[in-house]
Amino acid sequence: EMSPKSSASAEAIRVCTAQLFESGTVTSSCVTLALSKFLGTLVILGGVAFKVPQILKIAKNKSAEGIALSQYALELLISANTLSFNYHINAPFSTYGESVFILLQNIVIVFQIGYYQKISVVSFVLSWVVYLGIVAFLYSEFSRDLKLDAPVCTFTDGFSCQMSRARLQDILQVISTLFVIVSRVPQIMTNFRTRNVANLALVTWLLNFLGASIRVFTTMREIPDQHILIFAFFVSALLSGTVVVQIIAFGGSKKYKASAKDKTH
Repeated sequence: EMSPKSSASAEAIRVCTAQLFESGTVTSSCVTLALSKFLGTLVILGGVAFKVPQILKIAKNKSAEGIALSQYALELLISANTLSFNYHINAPFSTYGESVFILLQNIVIVFQIGYYQKISVVSFVLSWVVYLGIVAFLYSEFSRDLKLDAPVCTFTDGFSCQMSRARLQDILQVISTLFVIVSRVPQIMTNFRTRNVANLALVTWLLNFLGASIRVFTTMREIPDQHILIFAFFVSALLSGTVVVQIIAFGGSKKYKASAKDKTH
């Protein structure tokens, strides 16, 4: 099912370009669209090299010890779901392009893990066959049109949920969002409990926060009818932002305590 607002993005760009060159005027709508495209391009450029440091580190050490294959396998599934979702709604590439490059980098890392951890060739190949089968299914018209019974919640007259027919693609996108929550909430709770954020990289979490925040804006501007995507990016930004605040708050307190302790000795 094609989203009318999604497919209108190219036409909006054409109209704005025509206005600029023919009358020399730029409307506020065109300004926000240009800003959205610019920010979206920045996020994509960041995604091009997002996991390169990890790839280089594995290659340099000639070891993938301590790196969980399951984590990257899950990321591959989430990326495939995200890309197929955007493919089916005909979303502009500027709203999700970084997912393509992150997927490619994750594939490289998975092959590195398979090689250095000496995973059985047979099981490794079979896993890829299954994965490619899942990808083919997600991109199929059957997957696009498939609807299942699922609880649908609304907030119009208070909070209420009821069983309804929902698109499989929408259900999977919600599940992906839940995976993000499940993967990050334990880290946040651990930070609150231990106040130890020494092993968390501020730059990485800050980039996650900025990227998700930008995606909230670009999605609302270019494909505003995709509420599930907007919600997913909002949740990701909120959780990453929480970790950023924790790193700044707890990191400073740790340094202060350490320096105070040193002065007492």
